[in-house]
Amino acid sequence: MEVVSAAALRSATSALLVLALVLSGCGGGDDVVVQEAPTAKERGVAPRAGGTTKIDRLRGARASAARMTITVEDVGRGRFRYRAPRSVRGGLVEIRLRNIGDAPRKAQLWRIEGDHTIREALRIRHPQPDWLRTAGGVSLTEPGEMSSTLQALPAGRYYAAGVLDTPGIVASFTVTGPRTVPAPPRAPARIEALDFSFRVSGLRAGRNSVDFDNTGAQQHHAFLTPMRAAADIKDVRRFFGSRTSIGAPPVDTEQTRETAVLEGGDRQVTQLDLPAGRYALICFVRGRGGGPPHLELGMINEVTVR
Repeated sequence: MEVVSAAALRSATSALLVLALVLSGCGGGDDVVVQEAPTAKERGVAPRAGGTTKIDRLRGARASAARMTITVEDVGRGRFRYRAPRSVRGGLVEIRLRNIGDAPRKAQLWRIEGDHTIREALRIRHPQPDWLRTAGGVSLTEPGEMSSTLQALPAGRYYAAGVLDTPGIVASFTVTGPRTVPAPPRAPARIEALDFSFRVSGLRAGRNSVDFDNTGAQQHHAFLTPMRAAADIKDVRRFFGSRTSIGAPPVDTEQTRETAVLEGGDRQVTQLDLPAGRYALICFVRGRGGGPPHLELGMINEVTVR
């Protein structure tokens, strides 16, 4: 899996370095540490969503869903650690990410099949084996904030991690219960990821509950970055597609948003806080077998949020 680190994109001068990391592959180093957290449950306030009837369905689903909180914190220069409950009841689960660190982080979930280990998983690049599957998670979350996702979690072994070659100290957990679980109700806004484009509806300025729906066969995520006033989508495509771009970027690197990665056919309801404006919506993920990032296959759209 390739996912752009939006924290790194906060510096314009590092944007091309981030893209190089995107192209390099997924995995961790040899000094991987697995951190398991206490089993104590944490509670918080459910996020708001737009609409009326759909709000009620989402509220009802959250009220009946299992709940787990993942915490990410800094543990030294350039090091960060995830904590999660040891287990959670499977089915429809509200997953929360509490960021008590100093940099924006997301929680990418992975599911491990068979008797394979997390250490094996963190060394995987391409091709990705069938026993390791992206499993959603929580979108990029600012320091001091909490974000949440509502999604189906079938029974299995999982871990929560960061991105690319900086997974952090990952948190393992077990999901108990059925392996076939219901999908969450639809949200007022929708980002549909296809092979290789997006369809978008219902996004508006402010906090959105977004139905992120991967209807393609490939893994996808949604990466949104505000476009500068004078920029067009061709400028953004050229900037991210070049290894030699110079000058100010055509996007605002301080306001990026990013979802977790989903396998083809998976869906979740996630949170996105979006100021009004024009955004480039991009997928930087590559296929399970490798190949170019989906941006190079045309997976970039301009989206206007009012």
